[in-house]
Amino acid sequence: MFTNVQEFSAFGQAQFDKAVRLSSIVLASAERLTNLQLEIARKVVAENAETVKQLTGIKDPKSFAEFQAGLVQPNLDKSLATAREVYDATVAAQSELTSFVEEQVAETNKQVLEALDRLAKHAPAGSESAVQVLKNLVSSGSAAFESASKTAKKVGSDFAEASVEAAETSAKAAGAAVSRARKTTTPAA
Repeated sequence: MFTNVQEFSAFGQAQFDKAVRLSSIVLASAERLTNLQLEIARKVVAENAETVKQLTGIKDPKSFAEFQAGLVQPNLDKSLATAREVYDATVAAQSELTSFVEEQVAETNKQVLEALDRLAKHAPAGSESAVQVLKNLVSSGSAAFESASKTAKKVGSDFAEASVEAAETSAKAAGAAVSRARKTTTPAA
């Protein structure tokens, strides 16, 4: 595979660079998710403090019922927004990792084809067809991988997006139903 020390050294450096890049992708993704968690925690603490403050000002059952009914939809909206942010951060991380893997597969295929070219130069006469068959196999495999990868990405993202949208719609409908139910069961003053 390596014909001299320089090729071996270059290969080692390339592998090191790939490892550093992969580590950077993973760490950046973890950092995004950690920052998101901290941001959510800060918001929750602040919102809970405000809710407790508002609760201490409630003087009668009707005010309490109105206060309670008023919490449903905003909390639902906040939960959906948070879920959407986590989903977006996860999709970004997955996309970066998928791109990295695809690049590595493409590079490996290129290296295999280059090795086959070197092999063909030193192969005995008459072996050109066998080398060409191997090249065709690598090219076909590469094309199949790319096609499957694109299809999987499309189907996966479409399915995930549809699932998130369906969950949002269902949650909003449930929140609206709860709000309507509370309004009809709240005693009139």
